[in-house]
Amino acid sequence: MEIRDLAERVLFGDTLKEKLIRVEGLTDEDPGQAQATPDAPGRPVELGLDRWSESERVTFPDVRSLEREQERGLVLHFFANHELLAAELMALVLLKFPDAPAKFRRGVAQTLRDEQEHVRLYLARMQLAGVEFGQIPVSDFFWRAIAPMPTPMDFVARLSLTLEQANLDYAPHYQRLFADLGDGDTAALMGRIYRDEIGHVKHGLNWFNTWRSPTQSEWESFQQALAFPLSPSRAKGIGFNRQGRLLAGLPAEFIDELEVFARSHGRCPYLYWFNPVCDLTAGRGADFTPTAAVRDLAHDLAMVPAMLAAADDIVVVPKRPSVAFLQRLKSAGLPVPELVEWDAAAAPMPPTLSRRLTGLRPWGWSPDSVGALQPLAAQLPAGTPAPAALWTQARRQLYSKSWSSQWLAQIIGDLRSQEGDGWLCDAAVVGTTCEDEAGALQTLGQLFAAGWERVGVKAAFGAAGGQQMVAQKAELPQHQQRWLVRTLQEVGAVVVEPWLDRVLDLSAQYEVDEDGSIRYLGTTRFLADDRGRFQGVFVHDLVAGLDADSKRLLYGDGRDGRRLQRLFGRLGELIHPRLPEGFCGAFGIDAFVYRAADTTLRLKPIVEVNPRYTMGRIGLALGRRVLAARTAVWRIVRVKDLIDAGYPSAEAWAQALQLRMPLVMTPDGRQISSGAICTNDPLAARAFIGVLSVGESLDDLDLVLTGNHVL
Repeated sequence: MEIRDLAERVLFGDTLKEKLIRVEGLTDEDPGQAQATPDAPGRPVELGLDRWSESERVTFPDVRSLEREQERGLVLHFFANHELLAAELMALVLLKFPDAPAKFRRGVAQTLRDEQEHVRLYLARMQLAGVEFGQIPVSDFFWRAIAPMPTPMDFVARLSLTLEQANLDYAPHYQRLFADLGDGDTAALMGRIYRDEIGHVKHGLNWFNTWRSPTQSEWESFQQALAFPLSPSRAKGIGFNRQGRLLAGLPAEFIDELEVFARSHGRCPYLYWFNPVCDLTAGRGADFTPTAAVRDLAHDLAMVPAMLAAADDIVVVPKRPSVAFLQRLKSAGLPVPELVEWDAAAAPMPPTLSRRLTGLRPWGWSPDSVGALQPLAAQLPAGTPAPAALWTQARRQLYSKSWSSQWLAQIIGDLRSQEGDGWLCDAAVVGTTCEDEAGALQTLGQLFAAGWERVGVKAAFGAAGGQQMVAQKAELPQHQQRWLVRTLQEVGAVVVEPWLDRVLDLSAQYEVDEDGSIRYLGTTRFLADDRGRFQGVFVHDLVAGLDADSKRLLYGDGRDGRRLQRLFGRLGELIHPRLPEGFCGAFGIDAFVYRAADTTLRLKPIVEVNPRYTMGRIGLALGRRVLAARTAVWRIVRVKDLIDAGYPSAEAWAQALQLRMPLVMTPDGRQISSGAICTNDPLAARAFIGVLSVGESLDDLDLVLTGNHVL
């Protein structure tokens, strides 16, 4: 039989008997004229691809249901359709490109016959399970994605290296699964298909390398050859079978890149961007120039939102981390979403972002994020507010330390009445807003006259405990006077308050959903220096290392274990009506415990409101990746401290850390049981490195920096 005749029967036949015809020998003496791509392959009515859009779809059975033979048959129904589609697409390439190399056509024809046999084998197993081919609608996705192929190279990129490569994961996964269920015959079938798929991928790879540009790597050519809705993420299935890909001839570098590649399979992604300058531009405007330290922080911790993102979301980074680093993240069970290189604060939007998005999630909405992300407004769903509409005076006020102090002053009396005054601060420690130098100096004098030994002065707009000073007396030295005048000129106000003896810092996390409802997510404890500047966050074990007095305060002397949850839940209710109309997304409320003059411990329940994501939210997200019984801390390490400690580089410290605190995963590989891992690439870090450390107790985390006690 001529290859063309076989291809026509497989592509246009409207019965399974015709589509699965057996032939003994094939010739290619009359390839015929090039044929146009039909809207759909010929099929029996019950297998028509048009049913997918017109009928109620059946979801893929989950593992728990596979104990039932009927459900196992439905799994094979999905697989049989994929194999039939592959055969039809192979028939199409033979008819569409009669002038393709004869060796290529013979290889495709042989692969087509393999696919026919796969369908026959699936049908036999389905019949034993009581499932008829066509009893549920079949997907048309791969036909729509692959059939328009303009060249044979597009065929091997889309089918061989994408659809069939994914089967290098799916086939062995289901082979093991069916074997575990005691279905040895179906397991053996999956094993056969797996072995055949290795050969199919190898055939496609050989021709891909023949046709691709010699100036590009295989990975670069593969990415370039795929267009929406296909991407390299479609070349992966369940698990990641490195050995199968090596057997198919894929180079190790290609496999490494594919392992860490991420892109949505269809769901429109959210876009995340870490803009830690948001607190500063909120008060100073988009023209504010951050310090080198803040720019380094934005660069080094750009991957932080990855901990919040889904696997098919987008995180904007100034520079994509190395493949080796991303592999370490994946091996630790940490999320690696799609990473798009873009200096959002300065560079034009890259073409990879010119697609539909579900929403935009900067670290915080502020003049800098509005300016950077406004060009993406047209890609949002209809009715979604544009970034420019989100920046209002009401939202700006939420960033203000003055707003937070005034809110605390309004509610502290009621809170003390409701929760008891024995553990909450009183009005005397609430800050006073001052909008001019005279008012600030007067308030300073009053606080010192009242007996306070030190007084803090905070800029109304600042970040992570910065932009503040501590006065030792009412008469300020010249450098503090200059700071006060300059700060008032920049942001218009300062908050003057007693400088308290901080014992521990807390941060409550909330989410306002699209329907306007508010959710209290939990409370984290964070590490701060003596000026309140952020250093790290406890991921698990909120009370690790605390003395008995602190624990008693947090848990009501052991009689009120839900004290914090109740208090911060109440604060969420109280702030809800004060949020700007249309406010949606994350926010946090920082608080701290301090030691009063009479040595008792008190909680200041509102230090500041953060109308954005916070590092406490990162702590909650990381908590899902760590065994709950462990103590865990995520902290920011300064590269300068590592060099001062004697390490020649941040990378040398990271390598030593791996030896001191090797990563140990739970048996299922989903959570960290012990060890440490960096959350940004030490090799690319300018000044800061995030590191997650996990142990059975706080003592196990002592070796993060130098081997000395650092917590």
